[in-house]
Amino acid sequence: MTNVELFPHVFYTQPPIIAKMLKYKKIVLVDDDADDRQIFEEILHEIDPDTIVVTAENGLEMVALLDKMPDDHLPEMIILDQNMPKITGKESLIFLKESTRYRDIPTIIYSTYQVKDFYQECLELGAQDVVAKPDTMQAYREMIEQFLVAH
Repeated sequence: MTNVELFPHVFYTQPPIIAKMLKYKKIVLVDDDADDRQIFEEILHEIDPDTIVVTAENGLEMVALLDKMPDDHLPEMIILDQNMPKITGKESLIFLKESTRYRDIPTIIYSTYQVKDFYQECLELGAQDVVAKPDTMQAYREMIEQFLVAH
């Protein structure tokens, strides 16, 4: 099934990006929205089919997932939605950056909640960046390219 069939309400202006190399090949995406996880995974695999994407629905699930991973299988990047039940993106970020095992993994928070103080606080806590949560396929693609495609 194509993206057009899956998301007929989205107006596609560009063909899928193919044959680019991602600088991060192992990614954990933490987001409580199943549609957002699916869109993210589809775009990543269009860009680079060899990328490994592991998803979690919330911060608690992420912690359990990471704790089970051997050191040589840890993700190269973690992307956190801010607004999640149980543990928010910011709370997950604090956990990651306080852990000697996970603190060096680049982490991005993406959220519909965009307040300057929140942005600054997350950067001070160790986030690589804080970005607006994409609301279209094109915006997801641009976010992924900005942070994940090798230049």
